[in-house]
Amino acid sequence: MSSWSYLSSLLPLSIAFAYAVTFYLTNYNEIYYSENNSYDDSDLPYTIAMVECCLAAVTALLGLVSFATKPTKNISLVYSLFFGVGTIMMLVFLIIRGSHLGIFGGDESTCTDASLAGCPTTRYEAINDDIQFTSPSGGDCQFFFWGPDMKARYSGDSACNGYGETDGVCGPLIENYMDWTKSSSYGWRDDPADIQAASQGQIATIDKIHNMKYLFSLQSTIGNVSIPNAYAYSKQASIASCWYWGCSEVCQPHRFRVNRWWFISSVALFVIHMICLVLALISWRSNRQKEFDDSFGKPNKPASDVEQPQEGTELNFSNVAIGRRKRRLIQNPSGLQF
Repeated sequence: MSSWSYLSSLLPLSIAFAYAVTFYLTNYNEIYYSENNSYDDSDLPYTIAMVECCLAAVTALLGLVSFATKPTKNISLVYSLFFGVGTIMMLVFLIIRGSHLGIFGGDESTCTDASLAGCPTTRYEAINDDIQFTSPSGGDCQFFFWGPDMKARYSGDSACNGYGETDGVCGPLIENYMDWTKSSSYGWRDDPADIQAASQGQIATIDKIHNMKYLFSLQSTIGNVSIPNAYAYSKQASIASCWYWGCSEVCQPHRFRVNRWWFISSVALFVIHMICLVLALISWRSNRQKEFDDSFGKPNKPASDVEQPQEGTELNFSNVAIGRRKRRLIQNPSGLQF
């Protein structure tokens, strides 16, 4: 059993199984509404993970096939092409994951961008201390969406920079629409007003609303006193990717850990495909050289490989006939008559 068969079957099979477990525990496209899909991107990290899982499964299948038969030159060439394409794909996926998670790519990645286009949790940590807890009153994960202070709800009625401070609107507003531990705050959601009306038996159906669209429309109502122009949005924000990539360890613990695991899996699959590519190329070259030798014959043995007489053995030349070989005389061989 070759080493590249181990690499291309057992490890990818384990990784594919681990992917399947995360798929079971993680919801796909939680805030993606197919009827109105122009606002946000879909669940990119999950989609990449599904492609990686399929690629790992195919790699494991090829490894199991290589257990049964010794790869020929043509099969080794097919393996080389497959692992070459797989290596390139895994490198692309690895770069996409690392750049969005902020592992590399600077401060302009999805999870490290502290500008207005960045994630609320990243902007909050750029202004205040790091997010550390989620309770009481939502902890550091329920805070005002706009700057300059982005105060947490537990700070009191002044959290909205003066808006709703006297009529008690600020607290419920943050709790319902700015709870960054919930996926509904990042994109499509059931209308909270309809939910409350349905609980009282006033309506039977609940409409979908986009949370960022609602906050953008609310921005003019709140006014520039509570939201200075430098912190106001000129267009509707799109922050669904902040949820999908799990940019906050405290506010999005599940997505945070899953995305880090997927990144590690991408690194592992890239390394496995790279090693298998090298081994497949070595196998292809070895089989190619063997076919060449079989076609043109094996080279003569060197003088050192010729069998030599053992030391102390005497050579007997007594029975060796020297000169012309004597033929037996046959009289009148053709029956000629004279």
